This record gives sequence, C-alpha cells and structure tokens, in this order.
Amino acid sequence: MLIGYGERLKKLRLESKQTMDTVSKAAGIAKSTYAGYESEFRQPSLDKLAFFADYFNVTTDYLLGLTSEQNKIETKFALDHYKDSKDFHWDGIPLNEKELIEISEFLRQVVEKKQRQNVKEYKL
Repeated sequence: MLIGYGERLKKLRLESKQTMDTVSKAAGIAKSTYAGYESEFRQPSLDKLAFFADYFNVTTDYLLGLTSEQNKIETKFALDHYKDSKDFHWDGIPLNEKELIEISEFLRQVVEKKQRQNVKEYKL
C-alpha cells in the first residue's frame, strides 16, 4: 500500500512531537490548511513541499511517496569512525578526539543556523 504525502506529514509531525498548530505557524499557513494537507484534501504547493522537507529534514521524494528512504541530512559528525583512527587530519596534521568533538560542535551550530535561516526564508 502506498503511503501518501498526508500520512507522511502526519507521521513526521507526530515523531517530532509537534502539533498541527506548531507546524502550520512555522509554515506560515492556517491550521486548517495544514490539516487539509495531512488529510490530502489539499495539495501543498511546491514551495510548501520544499519547506516541509527542510522542516522535517527529509527529501521531497520521501514526502511524495517516491521512496521509502527518508534520507535525512546527517547533522552529526561521524566521530566513532575516527575515534581510534589516525586517518583524520587537516593538511597532514592529525586531529585528536577532542579536536574532532570541537569540529563536530561547530558543524552542528552551522547546520542549526542554516536550518533557522531556511525557515525564515520560507516565511517571507
């Protein structure tokens, strides 16, 4: 059985423990409009579809039911892979675990800032 965009939106919203009101406000639409998306009574525009994909950190293909893979953007740095390895370096200089953690924290902050900017752009 194919799962439509409405069921996927609802699933993602519930998994992220958000209300329809919260998601609709973030999207800059009425709660009833968002409810129409979840029930598939309404179809989101391409702009809104892109917004929801960014907002829930999934691909538009996943929302449209073209794939079952969410392909979430990985925001965590793969520290476990490099933890006991001397393979990770910058310009030939090996980095230790503490430095990798600092890099990971920096990347997390960059990604969060980008996500906040994306949400603001969609609200305009």
